[in-house]
Amino acid sequence: MKISFLIFALFSFLFISCERQGTGNCTETNISTINRSSHHRGDDCTTCHKSGREGRGCFSICGSAFKSNKITPIQNAVMVLFSKDENGNITDASKAIPIDKSGNFYTTETISFTGKYPAIISNGDTSMMGGALTNNASCNKCHATNGSQEPIYSQY
Repeated sequence: MKISFLIFALFSFLFISCERQGTGNCTETNISTINRSSHHRGDDCTTCHKSGREGRGCFSICGSAFKSNKITPIQNAVMVLFSKDENGNITDASKAIPIDKSGNFYTTETISFTGKYPAIISNGDTSMMGGALTNNASCNKCHATNGSQEPIYSQY
């Protein structure tokens, strides 16, 4: 009887554990706000927030931002996507995504980011990335403590 119960309990646990994995739903909305806290600051958000994974929603653009010391997360700021004309002049700010209390920004909204220049606006100061985005809007894939680029930070 005890063995049957243990086997039942083990299979029940495995079934429940596996059910959570691979259920990522890309129709679920999840957008950062300045009043919300999130998790895993500095990690690649799309490890979990993509189709078939356990994160809530599939992020179209995401990352983490820090103050100038590159350690303290920025709060009460936004990440903005800018367009530039052929002379390098800013033509518009097409999308602003709030940075949450943990220093993370993310959205499941469909966004055209190719050719856009991301910037952090904090306390009226703007820190813009030198190059345009190409095919990757998971900013922490490169901009991380162990990534190929230093973390995203405001110069101010």
